Amino acid sequence: MPSRGLRYGRSVFATALFVALVVAGWGFVSLLGETDVVVDPDVGPIIVPVSVAVSATAVLFALASPRWSEVTVRGLGAVLGSSAVLALGAVAVQLATLGVLQFVATGRLTALLLVIAAQAPTPYTIVVIGAAFVAAVGLALLGAGQGRASWPWEKEGD
Repeated sequence: MPSRGLRYGRSVFATALFVALVVAGWGFVSLLGETDVVVDPDVGPIIVPVSVAVSATAVLFALASPRWSEVTVRGLGAVLGSSAVLALGAVAVQLATLGVLQFVATGRLTALLLVIAAQAPTPYTIVVIGAAFVAAVGLALLGAGQGRASWPWEKEGD
């Protein structure tokens, strides 16, 4: 099992990949579909970035957990299944945060439900799912090489 620092270091890069894929994916979907990222026009400009940041934090801690390092040694099926669960969790956190922040901004409980119901069936949620899945699978593939990087002259036994 990799050390704690190595787990967090790799997870930071995987989380950065997640955020980059979300931003790029949302940009392409918005450009090609000529739509806004958020369907509800009452949603403020800070709510969506904060919801992505909270989702990215959840992805970071999920990928940095020791259990995620154990998944990588179980095989491809475990990696794909765990990545799918993580991706669904990431989008659930993002949508829940979006709803809670809209509730805080408006003070109406119906705003929480309406913003989630309006945002969930859009292609933007699929982008979040895909980005989290790609980041998780990428980290699992990277985690297959459990050792630390070293120069050829650092190897013992030569």
